[in-house]
Amino acid sequence: MPDTSDNLDGGDLAASILLWVLHVPLALLTFVVAAFTAFVTDPCGYEPCGDPRWTQVADATAIIAAIVLWTGSLALGIRRLRRRDRAWPVAAWACALQLLMIPIVIAIGNQAGPVS
Repeated sequence: MPDTSDNLDGGDLAASILLWVLHVPLALLTFVVAAFTAFVTDPCGYEPCGDPRWTQVADATAIIAAIVLWTGSLALGIRRLRRRDRAWPVAAWACALQLLMIPIVIAIGNQAGPVS
């Protein structure tokens, strides 16, 4: 139920901002992990491998997911703050989903590696 008072909850605002700031390094970490999946193609000169385009797909997935999650979280969080609802759970879920993207981009990028 929305709070009808005119004051913003300072703790909610601080937690939301902290989580939005924390989301940026998580997004960068996801992209770095995706970029490192290019190294799974190193042995491909000596053994059969998958399509090397999968590393580019992993990079694009990491970038698009980071942009969508962060901007969506920010937009929904601001909307909830204006309505005096709690906004920090939105930012927390976005951070959790960003962390979930790390094994996803690893799995996508590994499709370029050796076929076994």
